[in-house]
Amino acid sequence: MSYSHSSTPHDGSSSDRSPGSALIAAIFMTLCCNQICGIIAIVFSAIAMSKESEPGEQDRFVGYAWTTMGIGLAISVVLVLFYFLFLGSIS
Repeated sequence: MSYSHSSTPHDGSSSDRSPGSALIAAIFMTLCCNQICGIIAIVFSAIAMSKESEPGEQDRFVGYAWTTMGIGLAISVVLVLFYFLFLGSIS
């Protein structure tokens, strides 16, 4: 049995894992949701943009940026739910 593999090499330029898209999402998150995690994600995205000659390092820092944004979004959702479920019923 023969399995075929994609012959296209991974050059780290996919749109969802690029440092530019992570930076834009981090700036949006900083302005709208969670400032602390957004600023940390901006720093990780900026570091990733400086690592263009090292694709492995760049992918690692882009991953850190997206992970930080996910954590920040989860914290924001939990806080909004907490507000509406518990503090909203007190008033």
